[in-house]
Amino acid sequence: MSKSVMNALKATAVLVCITVVCVGVLTLCNMFFPKYVPTLDAATAKLINSICPTGTTDEKAFDEDYIVILEEGDYGVKLDDFNKTNKLTKAEILAVYREQKGVHQNAFIVESKSTGRDGDVVILTAYLNDIILGATVKKQGESYWEKLPDDLFAELKGKPFEPIDLNGLVGKTGATLSLSAIERAVNLSNTFAKAIAANVHGYIVDVGGANE
Repeated sequence: MSKSVMNALKATAVLVCITVVCVGVLTLCNMFFPKYVPTLDAATAKLINSICPTGTTDEKAFDEDYIVILEEGDYGVKLDDFNKTNKLTKAEILAVYREQKGVHQNAFIVESKSTGRDGDVVILTAYLNDIILGATVKKQGESYWEKLPDDLFAELKGKPFEPIDLNGLVGKTGATLSLSAIERAVNLSNTFAKAIAANVHGYIVDVGGANE
């Protein structure tokens, strides 16, 4: 067997070994660090109840379905298509919830994310009557998070669906990457909320939505 053939076989063997190792690492990562999947659990219902109050306890709001998670058919927009269209925003819409009974009945809550300094920042933003009722963080692991102002999300309350300049509103914080991630997530959420309100009129009428 010639030297060139031996070298080729060795190179192939190395590539196979690298591939096996990479597959193994990815498998382990999926086992121990599974992909984040939005869900309506008690913790999520509690967060939604804090920014879009139902008028009842967190436990009752969750147990008695004051808050529900919507399917794509409920709001008429395909998330994959929407996210692909808005890929350049570096943000993504994950899920939509609705308060189907309670003080803010027919409000809808959009879950969105964007990447900050240390990972994904997931935000919940609630809407009713074409304005933001409130917003909060659902998931984050930012090392500089404590540098953000405590009343950061209060800046969003009452704002319309228009783009928001959080960096301009808040100023320098020392956590620019985290703040920018929040800004991207909220602004894409606003765009999505506007798409529901403007383009999915059947959704708004059928559930007695904010614009009735």
